[in-house]
Amino acid sequence: MSNVSQDLNRCKRKDRIVLHLLITVFGISTWTGINGIYVQVPVLINTSPEGWTLPVYLVLVIQAANIGPLLYMILEYFRCKINESWWILCLLFSGTFAMGLLTFFYSERTVINGTEYSMVLFILTFFNALVGCSSSVLFMPYLRNFNKNYLVSFFIGEGLSGVLPSIVALIQGVGDNTECTTDKNHTKNSFKSDLKFSPSDYFLFICIILFLSLTAFVILEYSSFVQNVKSFDKSVDCIVNKDCTNDVQSVKHSSLERNSKDLTKQMQYYLFILLAICCFFSNGFFPSIQSYSCLPYGNIAFKLSVTFAQFANPFVCLLAYWWMISNIKFVNYLTAVCLSIGSYVTYLALMSPTPPLQDTKLGVFLVVVSWASLIGFISYLKLSIVSIFRSTMLPKILFNVGAIMQIGSASGAMFSFVVINFTNYFNVYDSCA
Repeated sequence: MSNVSQDLNRCKRKDRIVLHLLITVFGISTWTGINGIYVQVPVLINTSPEGWTLPVYLVLVIQAANIGPLLYMILEYFRCKINESWWILCLLFSGTFAMGLLTFFYSERTVINGTEYSMVLFILTFFNALVGCSSSVLFMPYLRNFNKNYLVSFFIGEGLSGVLPSIVALIQGVGDNTECTTDKNHTKNSFKSDLKFSPSDYFLFICIILFLSLTAFVILEYSSFVQNVKSFDKSVDCIVNKDCTNDVQSVKHSSLERNSKDLTKQMQYYLFILLAICCFFSNGFFPSIQSYSCLPYGNIAFKLSVTFAQFANPFVCLLAYWWMISNIKFVNYLTAVCLSIGSYVTYLALMSPTPPLQDTKLGVFLVVVSWASLIGFISYLKLSIVSIFRSTMLPKILFNVGAIMQIGSASGAMFSFVVINFTNYFNVYDSCA
């Protein structure tokens, strides 16, 4: 009888491992589309009609995709019947399909009032952004039907959504493919590709990843195997937690009550403002000016800055898992570090097209390290602030945090669009000048 029990436990252990893998692959879908497109910007910027302003257009499109979760929350508020699984399925399918179209039409141009725009790229980016923007209100709540341990696997997948596109981008190559040519007494920039594979192949790879995520979700939702594992986990939880549920809840309640008292009203307002400012810069302003800050140092600097910045985010999430800041004093120190590095990269962008140390390896090194560390520090700062709010019992606090973050991000995107397109603060570098 004991042998049968051991075999059953061994079988269930294998089933749980498979379920962890499925949820990890599902989690990869969150930001893979957007991260994949943005990591490819250093390549697309050379041939797109928007040129150096391409990032600010993409940031604006991504922020516009917040219409998706806003619509979902409105329907939830009016208590409309919502099939959560179908929403997720439609989002994953539209994101995968849009990435598939991007493989063929990423370079298409549309003429509007005599000016060329990458409208196809923007539209397909919007559908990919819908997946990422909606993941916080749809994907994580979907996992409430699973054991809480599987949430870690989802976050691992979410971290990989930035790492995988970055690895592929590094394999693709980071060489500077800009050269000057003379045509009928006119000297101009031309771009000779020395990449190992084209953007079409790159987007095809991202499409395959998204398709695997879609497949993983279909299995999670409709497979009898998954349902059996969920039922087994629930039965085990009921047996294990039967006698200690009340004690755990009482301890948790008292702990949260103590944390909510420690956070004064003034401190709440301060952290809200700080979080909004962080999102203003990290999700709106900084991505928009990155091309101006990096491209004077060459395509190598730009692509490495974008790629290594993608590695920084999952790294700080892993760091936060072991050590999370909960002291306001340390939050202030971290804010000062972000302010210092952010001021430096903004200074480089404002000095474009002739920033300091432009033609030196030291200049390239500094700009790459600055951008990677900036994204890492500011991501850790945001995570720390959200963690402080999460430890309180304040009503609807996480909803308010989400709203503040989106308002800050959208404001940064709109501000950047206006400043870059309608002022002369940021200037394009012409290597043939």
